Amino acid sequence: MKNVKLLAFAGLFAMGIQSCTVVHTAVVTNNPVGTKKYTLKKGAFTKDQGVSYNEAMKKGNIKKLGVAEYKLKYFLIFPSQQLTITGE
Repeated sequence: MKNVKLLAFAGLFAMGIQSCTVVHTAVVTNNPVGTKKYTLKKGAFTKDQGVSYNEAMKKGNIKKLGVAEYKLKYFLIFPSQQLTITGE
C-alpha cells in the first residue's frame, strides 16, 4: 500500500512541475523585416499582464512592423508572455 501511495504522489508531483511553451511566428505585413528589434516581456505577477503590438512598437520605436513572434510559457499555473517584433 505504501508503494501505491508513493507512486501516486510521484506521478502527481511530476505532472505538477511540468512546463509548457507555445511559440507562434507570423509575418504580419508586407513590410520588410527591418533592422530594429524589440522584446516585450510580461510575467505572472506583473501589474499589466497583457502584451500588445502597439505597446511593443511604442517602446521599441518601430513605425513599420515586419515580423512578430509570440511566446507563451507556463510553469505550473503561472504564465509568462513574450512578444518580439522586428521592423523599421
